[in-house]
Amino acid sequence: MKLVIVDYGMGNVKSVVSAMRYLGYDDVVISNDFSILESADKLILPGVGNYAMAMSKIHDLDLAPLLRKLVLQDKKPILGICLGMQLMGASSTEDGYNKGLELIDAKVESFTRSDLKIPHVGYNQIIPLENSRLFYNIKTEL
Repeated sequence: MKLVIVDYGMGNVKSVVSAMRYLGYDDVVISNDFSILESADKLILPGVGNYAMAMSKIHDLDLAPLLRKLVLQDKKPILGICLGMQLMGASSTEDGYNKGLELIDAKVESFTRSDLKIPHVGYNQIIPLENSRLFYNIKTEL
């Protein structure tokens, strides 16, 4: 299985490669080349930083239409990590209104509570819904 990490210049891609290799995926490629992305069995969209800047870089590389085609038409599985997951939404309110990749019909909204540290960096506990496809065969407690 060929796993391709989408490289648009705003992701900690080497850490993602290390994590995938740790999990047993040997055929991991980092690329923004259209033919390589099209040949992937699965895609990973990582990301660190500002939503608007990330979308600007994706548009500069003309990746948005290709990613929409691969995911929505070709039904290629994609995993968004951190900012990458946010970019999959329809839009974001970070630094004003910004259009996203529209892979998921959802809006990403800025925190409005003053008691939350922004940016939030770290680990959180996740409690999956019963029979979650995403967490199938994954231990929920360490």
